[in-house]
Amino acid sequence: MVVSVLLSIIGTIGITIDDSVDSVPTPNVPNSVFFADEPVQSNPLATFISANADITWDRSDVFLVVGDADKKEQCDGLTFLEMMNQNSDICTSRDNEFDAMGDDNSSGFSWSVKSGEYYVGIGTFSETPDDFELNVDYEVKMTFSAAGYFVMILMLCSGFVLNKYQFFQLFAQVLKS
Repeated sequence: MVVSVLLSIIGTIGITIDDSVDSVPTPNVPNSVFFADEPVQSNPLATFISANADITWDRSDVFLVVGDADKKEQCDGLTFLEMMNQNSDICTSRDNEFDAMGDDNSSGFSWSVKSGEYYVGIGTFSETPDDFELNVDYEVKMTFSAAGYFVMILMLCSGFVLNKYQFFQLFAQVLKS
């Protein structure tokens, strides 16, 4: 019972991880998204733990996106002419099919981390970026989801029933003696 109460308190307060990634190279193709080679760390316990990432960066001439493996494959498969097509919204800052997108570096963006393969992408608004490197700061806060609280309530009830059962066994032994 004590363990379930302590875990519930920790799950309510949450755990926060702050980190940064420095010196990320920026592309020089305007308004096109380029994804990282490696996916971000997945949330395998998404059923029980909610993970929310808040991401900010230090330059206003770039935008960041988060996309799944299918979106990354679609964007990586575009030819240079398709990337330069100004009439297309595919894999640009106007594309609404990304899981999360941020085009304002001061407010950044938030993303609920899910289980699966998701990739961070970067794009520039102008053809000649202000700088060739980008610094990204992120904060991930992990708390219990509704299913996590449900499991803790089940643990608490199980502990209560087991304690009652042990109490009755002890009481029966006292009566026998």
